[in-house]
Amino acid sequence: MSKLGRFLTGDAKQAGRLRILPEYDFPTLSPVDFEALTADVLNAEFNVHVESFGPGRDKGVDLRCALAGKQIVIQCKHYLRGGRSALRRSVEKEVQKWKDARGVGRYILVTSASMTVEFKEEVVGILQRHLPVTNDDVFGREDLNALLLRHPEVELRHFKLWTSSAAVLSRIIHSGLWNRTEELLESIESRAKFYVLTDHFARTTQILEKHNLCVVTGPPGVGKSIFAEMVLLAHWKEGWQVVQISEDVKEGFDLWNPQQPQIFHYDDFLGQTDLAETTGKNEDHRIAQFAEKVRRATPGTKRFVLTTREQILRNAQERSDRIRRARASLVPSEVRVEDYSDYTKALIFYNHLYFSDLPMTDRQTLVEDRAYVEVIQHKNYSPRILEQTLRYQSHSLAALLSSLRSSLDNPSELWASSYNHLSPVGRRILLILVTHPPKGVDERDLRKCVQAQEPHMYIQALKVLEGTWLTISNESVHRASLANPSCRDFLLHKINGSPAIAEAILADVKDIQQALMILRYSGLDKYRKSKRDKRALEAWQKLESKRLLWQIRDDMTIPNDVVNEGLREALLENSVEFIEKIRHLYEERVSAWKAALRKKSSGYRVATSDPRPEMLSTVMHFISAYGSPDDIAWCRSEVEGQTAFEAGLRDGTVESYVTLAANVQVHPFASERLVYDILKRSFEEFYDPSDVELFFDVFDPQGFSDEMRDAAYAAFMRFADSEYEHWSTERDYQESRSAADFVEGIAEKFDAPVQSLLEDWRRSADENEAEEEDSQRFAESPGSWPSNRSSQADIGRIAGLFSTLVEE
Repeated sequence: MSKLGRFLTGDAKQAGRLRILPEYDFPTLSPVDFEALTADVLNAEFNVHVESFGPGRDKGVDLRCALAGKQIVIQCKHYLRGGRSALRRSVEKEVQKWKDARGVGRYILVTSASMTVEFKEEVVGILQRHLPVTNDDVFGREDLNALLLRHPEVELRHFKLWTSSAAVLSRIIHSGLWNRTEELLESIESRAKFYVLTDHFARTTQILEKHNLCVVTGPPGVGKSIFAEMVLLAHWKEGWQVVQISEDVKEGFDLWNPQQPQIFHYDDFLGQTDLAETTGKNEDHRIAQFAEKVRRATPGTKRFVLTTREQILRNAQERSDRIRRARASLVPSEVRVEDYSDYTKALIFYNHLYFSDLPMTDRQTLVEDRAYVEVIQHKNYSPRILEQTLRYQSHSLAALLSSLRSSLDNPSELWASSYNHLSPVGRRILLILVTHPPKGVDERDLRKCVQAQEPHMYIQALKVLEGTWLTISNESVHRASLANPSCRDFLLHKINGSPAIAEAILADVKDIQQALMILRYSGLDKYRKSKRDKRALEAWQKLESKRLLWQIRDDMTIPNDVVNEGLREALLENSVEFIEKIRHLYEERVSAWKAALRKKSSGYRVATSDPRPEMLSTVMHFISAYGSPDDIAWCRSEVEGQTAFEAGLRDGTVESYVTLAANVQVHPFASERLVYDILKRSFEEFYDPSDVELFFDVFDPQGFSDEMRDAAYAAFMRFADSEYEHWSTERDYQESRSAADFVEGIAEKFDAPVQSLLEDWRRSADENEAEEEDSQRFAESPGSWPSNRSSQADIGRIAGLFSTLVEE
C-alpha cells in the first residue's frame, strides 16, 4: 500500500474514503508559513514540543526540541526559486556556522526542495563536516508530504497548503462537494497566499459550532471575503459540502441535502451597497427563513456563513422587519482591522512583498531602511489598500512606497462606494461630525444639528452608520464620533473636492467647536507673517509640536498636516458671515459655561475650565486678517479680558493660557505686558508636571523681564514643594526619583536653589525603598516594563520577519 502512496485512516474508513499521498510543492507558503508547518508536523511526528524562534536572519537555529536526552536543532529552508542549487549554496554556508559548535545531539534539515537519493547524500555529506546528521535527518519535499499523509490533522490546520496542490484543487472540482468551483478557485489561487491566520478564524469556528451560522461583518477592505473562503476550505477538507449562494437564497433551499453535512455561503447577502438590491425579490423574508432553518438543524449537519458590511446589515435591520426579527439568529463575528496587532499587519504586508516581483536590491533597501514601518503603523492601514496597490506595482521601490503612501493618506477607494449609497441624512450626519473634535459630540446636540424633517429618518440613518462610520459611547453622556481616522480623512477629501459641500458645512455650523475645527482644517487659525517676530513664532511652533505629540486634550488637537483648500476658499468667500457666526457662538458658549458654574448640583459647583482662552487663540488670527474694525476691537477686548480674575469663575488650563499667549505675542495689538499677564493666569494651575513642562518648553524664562521671571520662579517653587510633599507619601520610588529629576531639569532654567530639597527627596526614596525591598516590584509604574518589553519584542519580531525577504 505504501508503494502506491495510499493508506486508509480510521476516519477515512468510516467515511469510506481513501487518503492519497499529497503532492504539495509549497509555492503559496512564505518562509514563516513553512517554518510553522515544519514545527507542527515534527511536533506530531516526534510527539514532543518543538520550540520556534521566529523569523529573522539565519542564526542556524529555526526550531529546537529535546528527544531521548538529546538537543535537536532544526533548520528550515524554503525556496520559491533556485531549488537545489540555492539549497546547495545555503548548506555550504550553514555548515561553517557550526565549525566549533558543541552540545548538538542531532541536526535536522527540512526543505521544500525536491530530493533525489543522490542529492540527499550530497547534502548530508556537506553537513557531516561539522554536524551529527544522517540521511534520515534531511527531509525534502517528498518526505514532508509523507509526514503530512501520516498526520492529516496537521494538513487540515494548514489550509494554505491546499491552494498549492493541483491534485487538491482537482479533487475540489470533481468531488461534487463544491458548486461554482471555477470562480472560487480563481479567487483562491490569486489571494490565499497573502492570507494570515488570526484568532478571527477560531472565533468564527466556535460560533458556527454553537449556533450553526454567523455573519462576518466589518468595514470595507479588511478581508471579509477571503476570510470566509478559508472557513469554507477548512470545512470542505473535513468532508462538508460547500454550497455557495450567488443570487438568491432559494438556491440554498433547492440544494438542501438532509443526508450530507453542508455549509452554505452567501457573500454580500444584503447587496454590495444596499438592501434595496435584494428586497425586490422578497429576499429578506427568504434569508430570515433559511437562517432559522439552519439554526434549528441538528448540530454538525448544517452551517451558514454570510458576509456583509456592518453598515448594510444595520440598514437592513432598520428597513426590514424580517431581518430585524431574525437578528438573534444572525450571530455576528466581526472582522475588524482594529483587531489586528502590528505583527499581524506586518505579516500581511510581508506576504504581499514576498510573493511580489520586487527586485532583490529593492528588498534589501526596504529591509535596511525599515521602510515597512511607515506602512504597518499608518493610521489608515488596510489589507485592501496593500492588495490593490501592489497588484499594479512598479518595479521601483520608491514608486511602490510612494503609491502606498498616497493610497493610505487618501483611502477614498475604501469609503467612496459606501458613502455614495448613504441616505442624504446619513451623509449630513457625517459631514457634521467631521467638523467636531475627534472625541465627538453629544448625540442630542448632533440630533439638533441635523434637524431631519422626520425624526425617524435621523434614527434610521444613525443606526445604519453606527459601527461602520461612527461609534456612540455608552457613558452617561452618549457621544457620537467618527469610528476610524480614515473616515475623517475621506470626508475631508470629499469636502476639499466639492465647493458645494464646503458651503453646506459652513451653513450647518451650530456650535463654536465646529467653527474652531473648520478654522484648523483650513489653516486659517495660524499666523502667517512669520518674519515679524522670529522668537515668538518659534515658541508658537513648539506649542503646536507639543500638542500634536502629546494629544493633551481632544478638543485642543489639531489634525496633522491638514490644510483643506475647499474649506479655506469657502471661508474666505463667506468671511463676514462666518465671523458674525463665530461671535454669536462664542457668546453663546460663554453664557452656557457661566450658567453651568452658577448652577448648583448636589451641593457642589460644576467645575469646568474657562473655554475662552482656547476659543480666542483659534479665532483671533482669522478675525484680525478678515474682520471689520469692530470685529478686531471685540477680539482685542476679549483677549485683554483674560488677564483679570473674575470672582465665581474657573480659570482656564495651563495649556489654554500658554496657547493664547503664544498666539497673542505675534499680533499687532500685542504688548509684553499683555503676554505676561495672560501667562500669569496659568500659575494658579501649576499642579500637573506635563503642564509645567509645556510652559517652560514654550517660554524660556531667560527671556522674561525681571518681574515676570520672579513670578515664574515663585510659581515653580510652589510646584516643586508640592511635588516633594506628594511623593514623600507615595511608595512608587522609581517614579519619585523620576519626578525629582524632572524638577531638577526645570530648576536649571532659573539656577534655582533646590539641591537641598532634592537631596532630602532622593534620600527619603532610597531609605523607604530599602525598608520595603519585598514590595519593590509593585512600586514600578503599572504595566510600564511589560509594555516596553512587549513593544520591543514586537519590533524585533517584525524586523526579523522582513529580514527573511533578502535571505537566499
